[in-house]
Amino acid sequence: MQSSQSSNSPRENKNTLRERLYHPAAVWIVRILIGAVFILSGFVKGIDPWGSFIKINEYFTVWGWDIPRSLVTCAAFALGAFEFIWGMLLLLGCYRRASVWLLSLIMAVMLPLTLYIAIWSPVDDCGCFGDFLILSNTATFIKNLFISAGLLYLIIYNTRVQGLFFPYVQWIVGGLVTLYILVIEFYGYNIQPMIDFRQYAIGTSLMPEDSDDDADDNDEVGTVYEYTYSKDGEERTFTIDALPDSTWTFVDRHLVSGGVMNTDGFTVLEDGEDITADVIDSEAEQFLVTIPDIKYIDPSYTYLINELNDIITARGGSLVALINSDEEGLEWWKDISMASYPIYQSEPKMLKELARGNAALIYLDKGTVMWKRTLSSIGYTFLSETHPDSVIRELDPETEYMLKLVSTPFVIILLSLLALDRSGKLLAWHLKRRNRYKAVTDKTSAP
Repeated sequence: MQSSQSSNSPRENKNTLRERLYHPAAVWIVRILIGAVFILSGFVKGIDPWGSFIKINEYFTVWGWDIPRSLVTCAAFALGAFEFIWGMLLLLGCYRRASVWLLSLIMAVMLPLTLYIAIWSPVDDCGCFGDFLILSNTATFIKNLFISAGLLYLIIYNTRVQGLFFPYVQWIVGGLVTLYILVIEFYGYNIQPMIDFRQYAIGTSLMPEDSDDDADDNDEVGTVYEYTYSKDGEERTFTIDALPDSTWTFVDRHLVSGGVMNTDGFTVLEDGEDITADVIDSEAEQFLVTIPDIKYIDPSYTYLINELNDIITARGGSLVALINSDEEGLEWWKDISMASYPIYQSEPKMLKELARGNAALIYLDKGTVMWKRTLSSIGYTFLSETHPDSVIRELDPETEYMLKLVSTPFVIILLSLLALDRSGKLLAWHLKRRNRYKAVTDKTSAP
């Protein structure tokens, strides 16, 4: 009687509970769910490294940290790549111990961070899924609780279940996944994101809804906004003609008087008035040059912009520059650029939404966004060597096509590796079974 009771020791009961919780199918389900979340999170960050840069910089600004832009850029690249690579390896069952521990390490940072955000709300959203999916701060924390619980489960059981690839193939898979996300990141940083999840995506019209309705102009012209900026924890409101210097951080824009003339939030202002309908050409081609922060603009771009202005005006179109700066900065730009094109003040948040980069070029056809790219991606010799009639077509980066061009070989190679690996495992199983059968046959036929 005592022996039967002693057999049910706490240690044995604990081991029995562990065995009950373990099942290969459950391990695979948790792998797929958590891996998919990290893949999605890393992909949307990687495809838009400028967006990750802006969000990380927003955190540092809230905390009062003055971090060099180069380090913030490296952090934006590293975070997206890390989540995508190890999320993919977890889902495929590669590096079963390292993938779980490394993802658990990042959750050890993200879980308390999102708890802090959920309680204090220092930022509007955490930026976990970029502009693709915006969750509330509370929902983000709850999501991270479930992810952390799943990773704890995998810490115990993940090594018990084999992955899709032989161990000696895992480094090839890891290298392929790393190369894929880095190509996407560098393209998104130097040209534009291959997929645009923002409100001014390709095909969006920037024309105000009622711009063609002259009969309804009563009191709609004269829209005036106030702008909220923050510095050292203090927030102040400014008018368009009295914006603060660059040490202040833009927070929000508020309508003071007049009507909002377009539904997508795109506005061009002059002396506090919405003049979007007068600036955006609804009948011809147009270039928009966006400069979200004049502090970081390369003065050598002035030649490039003037060349683009000559090209578009020769085609019967126009070029407009939208710059985030005070009056002094605008005068400086006009002076060094010798601009023959109109220049307007615009809020930084809208400019960063419109196009990524320190300076970008957007091509409009009758007010509709057709393509966009950074000015740094346009070579100075390109404009002089390309025929004016084909410049517009040649400048189109065709971002969605580039995503297909990069993703198709990645998927094909990954599936080919999987097929070869499966064939190798099947052949190994067949040889092992044949050798076992031969050994039994030799034993039974021995005298």
